[in-house]
Amino acid sequence: MGIIKNNLTGKIVYLNTQHIFGRNQNLVNTHLSEQDISQSHALISWKANDWYLQDHSRNGTLVNGELINNATSKLSDGFKIQFGEHQSTQWEVVSTSPPSSYLRPIDNTDTVIELITCLAFPNEEMPETLLYPDSNIWKIETKTNIDTLKHGKTYTIDAKEYIYIENRVLEDTLDLGNVVNNAFFKFTLSSDEEHIRIKIITQNQEFDLGERVHNYILLALARKRLEDVNNGHVIYDQGWIAIDDLLKDVSKEFGRDIDTYYLNLRIYRIRKLILETKPYGYLFSNIIERRYGEIRFAHPYFQILKEEESIGEVLQVY
Repeated sequence: MGIIKNNLTGKIVYLNTQHIFGRNQNLVNTHLSEQDISQSHALISWKANDWYLQDHSRNGTLVNGELINNATSKLSDGFKIQFGEHQSTQWEVVSTSPPSSYLRPIDNTDTVIELITCLAFPNEEMPETLLYPDSNIWKIETKTNIDTLKHGKTYTIDAKEYIYIENRVLEDTLDLGNVVNNAFFKFTLSSDEEHIRIKIITQNQEFDLGERVHNYILLALARKRLEDVNNGHVIYDQGWIAIDDLLKDVSKEFGRDIDTYYLNLRIYRIRKLILETKPYGYLFSNIIERRYGEIRFAHPYFQILKEEESIGEVLQVY
């Protein structure tokens, strides 16, 4: 995410997509108290994959030694920014990475938790708390509860309190919608179904998710959705299966009892794998959808192949 650091105090500021600096505390995101600072002095914003500083002050702003006044300057890592004459108004650009939502420690004694991929606390081997994206929102999941992160609300993670700051980039939803709506998941099974390979196929590319243990969970959910399609269920009712029934199915397949904790951990790893698949994986990270006591394969388009022969597919909405 975008980060600037004060040269005098060492204070770190994590930039919002639209971040105002100035003297009027009711208008700005970062307060600058010096008298030569304007009420709303300058705006740093994310546009077209870059950060820009737009000055709208009375006295101007120095950007890397160049005075700009009522003008705009593109920022790069290491650039120096000075809003006023006093040393306290001198900042350095630490990072020009894209903005992202994050969790800020309530006591400000630690670094923020940047939300760009799935996270597990205290670790992935024995997680007590899971964080993951679901469409355009972030979820927090514990052994007893799943909740949606809400801007400004406080959450306890690994015995520490954090405030959630929503700070996402508004994408070109039309183009991204076309990617999703013209993509499908391809399941390729071996003759004995011991090996399950999954790929995401788009109009121009395919993304191989490989052969993994948790692929059976996605396959079981896709088969349930296929069954409901063939039975004429409407799209909103397709694919839902009781979690207890899925646990029985997965336990039978794995030859041992599988509990909800294990299932949730596997689902977390599925989400993380898809989310980190470049460049479009994050568009499909909500592949598993939940409602009270039930779960389903969320993407409406998929194909199941066995020895290269289709044994079921849904490549259009029913």
